[in-house]
Amino acid sequence: MQYFSPEQQYNAWIVSDLVKQIFHKRAGCSPGIHELAVFAEEHFHIDIDFVFSIIMNIGDIEFALTDEIEKKLSSYLSTLLPYVTADMFETSKANAHAFLSRRHGNAAYHLFVSDDAFMRKQ
Repeated sequence: MQYFSPEQQYNAWIVSDLVKQIFHKRAGCSPGIHELAVFAEEHFHIDIDFVFSIIMNIGDIEFALTDEIEKKLSSYLSTLLPYVTADMFETSKANAHAFLSRRHGNAAYHLFVSDDAFMRKQ
């Protein structure tokens, strides 16, 4: 059963990947899951468990309201944008696309952030 759309998974993957890259850049090492969750919450108010549940498609369809999920992912992406470079952003997008292409083919996905925010990173 598909609880979350591939586009939601794409955006969640990018959020997760960017948080990992920022952690690695600051700490000089890769985080464990607990360290990543604490880092994401303390620095960006990101619920990484929620993000992972979207990526892994673990959820309750009655609880998952599309608009709320997309707004939350959009706010997470917007929060992270000032801390990432264009290269970091492109790497995360490529990683997300590679992950999803194995499950859903080579579909095109859009980000849940405004075009202006995205353009500033290019």
